[in-house]
Amino acid sequence: MVSKKTEREIIGALRRTRRLLPPALALMVGLGLPSGMASAQEADVNTEAAHVEVFDFEAEVEPAVEAEVTEDSLSYLLLVDTFETAERIPTRRLSTPASVTVITAAEIEANHYQSVSEALSHVNGMVMNYINGSDRVLTLVDGHRTFLYPSVKMIDRIEIVKGGGSALYGSDAVGGVINIITKRGDHNETTVDVSTGSWHRHHYEVTNQGNDGKLGWFIQGNIYRSRPYDYRGAGAPTPGEQFSDYDDKGAAVRLDHRFDDRNSLTFDITHYSGHSGQYDIDWDYYPASSVTNQVSLTYNFKEGTSTPGFLRYFNAYRSSIDLFHEKGEERLQGADYQNGWEFGQHRLIVGFEWHQSADKSDYIDFGNIKRKVNNQAYYIQDTITMGDKWTVIPGTRLDHNSQFGNQWSPKIAANYSPDDQTKIFASWGRVYQAPTPLQLYSRFWRTLNRWGIPYYLEVHMGDSNLEPESGHTETIGIEHDFSDKVNVALNLFNSNVGNYLDRLDRVTYYDNDETPYYLNNTTYMYVNSSSDKERGLDLVYRQRIDDHWSYNLGYAYTHKERPSGDDLGQGHWRMPRNSYTASIRYQNGPWKASLHGMMGQGSGGSNYMEDDLAMFDFNVSCDVADWATIYAKAINFTNQNNHRHVDRRFNGPGRMFTFGLDCRF
Repeated sequence: MVSKKTEREIIGALRRTRRLLPPALALMVGLGLPSGMASAQEADVNTEAAHVEVFDFEAEVEPAVEAEVTEDSLSYLLLVDTFETAERIPTRRLSTPASVTVITAAEIEANHYQSVSEALSHVNGMVMNYINGSDRVLTLVDGHRTFLYPSVKMIDRIEIVKGGGSALYGSDAVGGVINIITKRGDHNETTVDVSTGSWHRHHYEVTNQGNDGKLGWFIQGNIYRSRPYDYRGAGAPTPGEQFSDYDDKGAAVRLDHRFDDRNSLTFDITHYSGHSGQYDIDWDYYPASSVTNQVSLTYNFKEGTSTPGFLRYFNAYRSSIDLFHEKGEERLQGADYQNGWEFGQHRLIVGFEWHQSADKSDYIDFGNIKRKVNNQAYYIQDTITMGDKWTVIPGTRLDHNSQFGNQWSPKIAANYSPDDQTKIFASWGRVYQAPTPLQLYSRFWRTLNRWGIPYYLEVHMGDSNLEPESGHTETIGIEHDFSDKVNVALNLFNSNVGNYLDRLDRVTYYDNDETPYYLNNTTYMYVNSSSDKERGLDLVYRQRIDDHWSYNLGYAYTHKERPSGDDLGQGHWRMPRNSYTASIRYQNGPWKASLHGMMGQGSGGSNYMEDDLAMFDFNVSCDVADWATIYAKAINFTNQNNHRHVDRRFNGPGRMFTFGLDCRF
């Protein structure tokens, strides 16, 4: 294993000997891709970027070891050999009974993603934060809950586990888990990334990382600004989509102190402030704004072994004010502990969590009453290896909610590997989710003004008698490496959730001949609807053509059965029944390019997403020097009416161009 310094010197020499390629944009245009091609992940496929983490389960090894990468490595297909989110311990790709997608730092850098949402939108089967049609998805940062995504510059990888994860992660992991893992400072480097583009978007970001042997640090700061964006068919009298403008500032620091090869301490702190709605002059109201501060401290022990452990405390606070919910404060804090042991064919982990969520809002119980919900959880899981082919993983979780008592969430999963290139897996798990304080206690109404006259009456009505959701999920899948250049993965899923927590919207329009306005009366009532059923499949084909070209093809089918109509089933029409994704990537010398498309059919509604659409994103970049890269991006080039925004209230932007410069010192 060569050192990172030696590896960078070798790669630098290789780069200097490579031939320059004519502009990649011309090559991509000349490729003549069909209109049905869709989005998946794109990445830098050079040797420097494509590290694959490998864990030796036969013996303890040094932490954070990376495998040497050859020209024949499956990393060209964006496959990572080892990940940790699926079972909360390191597991190998072909022995893990789950469908897992990993977005690496190399992929993020090659595509110059500017947000986590943009990176997730290129994953097959995902729209917004929906995984295979489910909006019950848990998002973590370094394994703990949070209010805020980190900057993409700080991300080492994003692990996306499709399928129920309630046994290990709790009630809101019904559809899957997204774990964003941030970087440890491992070498001295400063980066400056500046970009500009459509709708007066200006992004400025600076990072600095370093390591002195014991202490590693990663520091990030950014300023993001934009005017409101438009989208096809908007037709609104406002300058653009409401509240789509932003003036955001953020900063984050991660510190890692290593005591020895097995023990370290990680501290991170993040601050973010955001403003929007400053250009929406129609409403006689204040712009939206929010401030988020969060901190975590984690003691990591037994690092580099097959059963690492940790002890963590985290605390996140957010205050916000917006058009819809007035003033509010949220706090989420908790303590997590996990330990594990390996003996014989067993790898046993146990864990404890204490989490407290608190809401203090003008719309909770007529205002200014803080509501707290405590949840204690205990989980246990055993990974049992049976010979060279079978892995069986039973586990269960006990949640004690301060308002709903005890709830068990068992799970069983099995993986069969008939050879070194194949895995066949299946899993079953019980799901459970308790109502939130907003759904239980909201009692609020107010009138908003437009042009100085009453226009909008909003009523929130919670129900303290709501019942928790409960049900089950199942997955069956197969993955096979036909060679070091071809990989296919198929995942079939099913879920059935009863007492589905939904929002009943009742809208009434009042006409008044005596005044030049009408009143739009909307009542939001939180209810338990009958059930939410989802089933479908997720199919991905990956192939590396040669040293420069690779591509992905994907298809996802989602069938949802949920009470629908004008009142119930908010948001379910925004997931297309059929989605087709494709991406093609090119890299040679300093040039990198990628083209991504997503075609959707059968979204079943006219709001936020067309019934049939074909969207394309394009990225091209060139390393003009060892220390500088210029890049250009085109997002939604076909200008489709879509919904790729994480916030379901807003539409996604129309056609958008971005130009940037990324410098490294």
